[in-house]
Amino acid sequence: MSEESTFSRTILILAAAIVIPVVAVAAYVFFARVPTPYSGQILSVNVYPIHQDLSQPSTVQGVGGQNETYDQVLILADIRIQAISKVPLFLRDMWANVNLPTETDRATAVSASDFDKVFIAYPELRQFQKPPLKRDMTLQPGQQAEGMVIFSYQMNKATWDARTGTDISLDFIHQKPLVLHIAK
Repeated sequence: MSEESTFSRTILILAAAIVIPVVAVAAYVFFARVPTPYSGQILSVNVYPIHQDLSQPSTVQGVGGQNETYDQVLILADIRIQAISKVPLFLRDMWANVNLPTETDRATAVSASDFDKVFIAYPELRQFQKPPLKRDMTLQPGQQAEGMVIFSYQMNKATWDARTGTDISLDFIHQKPLVLHIAK
């Protein structure tokens, strides 16, 4: 064999050794890619800051003392999710993260037993009340669900207003969480 044909054969073998695996990996990535199994959107968000001065006399027996205040922010979010995969989805839990300048504050959605109690404690919120989005729900392929989730944060309105972002996460069994961003 001539030196020129040996060199050409070596180049051909090296090119095949590079091209064939690259094509195989690209085909695998393109054809075996699993689509996102769900879609979701936030239909509405209502934020309700609570500020109570606990130093005022009340009908409850207690010890008087220094001025005390109670601050809380309630987030009521109406959410729609849809199973777009070919397998059922199992919703396990829901939480929200409020990104503050120095930390992230996480809250789990109120439980089904506490959901109605929020509207009893704060009757002015009844205008926003919708059926809850329930934990441990199964969505069949193509099925959608809509419901409200409520999150409670122990912070004042000024801290809430200083947030850099808020994300609601819906946790599914055997899937990555669906993360929905609440615009500031």
